[in-house]
Amino acid sequence: MTDTPQSLGTGESVVASDPLADAANAFKTSLGQVETKPRDERGRFAPAEAAEQEIEAEAEGELPHAEAESHDEEVEGEAAEEAQLDPVDLPTSWPAELAEEWQNLPAPLQDKIVQREAEREAAVNAKFQEAANVRKANEALIAEANTNRQRYAEAIDTVLSAVEPQRPPMTMLDPRSADYNPDAYHLANAQYQQTAEFINSLQQQRQHLTAQQRQEEMQAEQQYIAQVEEAYRPALLKDVPGLSDPAKQPQVLNELVNYAVSQGIGEHVFKDPEIAGRITSPELHMAWKAMQYDKMMSAKAKVTPKAAKPAAPPVRPGVATSRSATQASNLKAANERLARSGSVQDGAAIWKQYL
Repeated sequence: MTDTPQSLGTGESVVASDPLADAANAFKTSLGQVETKPRDERGRFAPAEAAEQEIEAEAEGELPHAEAESHDEEVEGEAAEEAQLDPVDLPTSWPAELAEEWQNLPAPLQDKIVQREAEREAAVNAKFQEAANVRKANEALIAEANTNRQRYAEAIDTVLSAVEPQRPPMTMLDPRSADYNPDAYHLANAQYQQTAEFINSLQQQRQHLTAQQRQEEMQAEQQYIAQVEEAYRPALLKDVPGLSDPAKQPQVLNELVNYAVSQGIGEHVFKDPEIAGRITSPELHMAWKAMQYDKMMSAKAKVTPKAAKPAAPPVRPGVATSRSATQASNLKAANERLARSGSVQDGAAIWKQYL
């Protein structure tokens, strides 16, 4: 049997390299005449796409290093800029005793805190403005509702004053009466009852409106008194500390009440709880000041003024009178009085001068 040569499959064919061609290419490469191409693990030249990917990978490998350098430069620039920031004033919401701690904070941190404080204040102001707008809108609605309620109350008063239902006369049911008409009576009586019920309903609504208005007035008055007390009660307690002492308060109030009654204010003002509850701190303060003034003037009137001292004899400036000259002058004056009067008293005065 003869052996016939078997052809190799296309998948198993190997391209043999030419040593002379490879050596020529290597020589050209060393001279720069041939572009260098990367080889694979078997020594073969890599495809063009692989070479491009490798070049791109090398370029990408160098990129992080450049980015790191640029990032370092930015950080150094920010640090230098932060170091040059001026200190910021103490925020208004911070207490004054923290001023020293505030100055010790870094300037960038101070700037951040101030920005945060500004944002917080803006947010709070926005909420306040929103609440004010809502309150203003509600006040407008309340004012409109009060106006409509007042108009409705006036309309009820007009109807109540104009309409007065009349019951039909009983003679309409008497056959002997000239106006005998049972059917008309029952119809008029039904209309009367219907009108009476309507009037009764209006009266109840009017009473409800009156009570509602009275309650709102009392609430407004209480709010006003609370505002007045908050503003002026501290001054009253400062001048009259006894009012803040439960043991002394009744005595102080009793003294004020007695003084007010002595000045013409009726006792019923203090006995009626509703009226007495409207007395505010400014009114009590004025009453206390008036009472203190009257006490001071009364005490001043009781003081007896001292007698005035006799004026000293005039002395001429620059001239000193001796004691003997004074005695001689007094004796001369006594002799002259005795010569004019001749009384025993003037004579005794002369002997007193000698003694």
